[in-house]
Amino acid sequence: MRYLILIPLLIFASSSFATSEQYVVRTEATFCKYKPGKGYDDVIKHAKKYEKFLRANGLQYSKTIFTPVIAGLTSDHDYVLWGTWPNGEEMYKEYGAFLNDYDAKGSQNPGICDRNVAFFNTAALHMRIPLDERDKIQMVDFRSCKFTENASWEKILKLAVDNEEANIKLGRDGFGVHYLRPYRGFADGNPFDMMTMTHYYHRGKRAEATKTYPAIRDYRRDNGFGERWRENIESCSPNNLYAMEWIYDTSN
Repeated sequence: MRYLILIPLLIFASSSFATSEQYVVRTEATFCKYKPGKGYDDVIKHAKKYEKFLRANGLQYSKTIFTPVIAGLTSDHDYVLWGTWPNGEEMYKEYGAFLNDYDAKGSQNPGICDRNVAFFNTAALHMRIPLDERDKIQMVDFRSCKFTENASWEKILKLAVDNEEANIKLGRDGFGVHYLRPYRGFADGNPFDMMTMTHYYHRGKRAEATKTYPAIRDYRRDNGFGERWRENIESCSPNNLYAMEWIYDTSN
């Protein structure tokens, strides 16, 4: 991985617009294939059994499921289970309870899961819409990026704030962006330093983002966003599109 200048995450209160709060959570991703005769609904049903254990023990954890839509070669997985804790303390409390107290580990699991990794998950920007206007299954774009030699995490986060302001100015909303940095489960020589995750709350907002993209592209070009991005990001892969559905959240 590239050297990254790590400066504490800041909330940039000097903005002239009211931008969203940036925060960090821990996230794990588990890559799975369906067992013969099993499918999507079986995975949801099985996951919800664990929700009961979490709530009974006061554990804070959320679960979503991702399935590939336009994601290139995905022969190693049919779906990805995505689990998130509000912080590292809750992560290890939940893992400890699962390892020691949960009696149904692996029972009737509808999938075969052979890869698990964890990220530092930074919420970089959000332009939310009301809950009752959100799709049950939402579209999410992922791409992998490499840092430059002297990348600054503070500058990357400040650019996200300025990007949110630009979108607000142009009337764009209905999506959020997360930056995922490798934490556990990655081999040496991992080919990326950060993944960007852009999730759209509604299908209409995803379509609208495509229609209005030329305006935000030109604004960024005219205001030096590209130069600031390239100062910190050496390269990024094309986006891969997944579908995302919430299964449960015991942290609220």
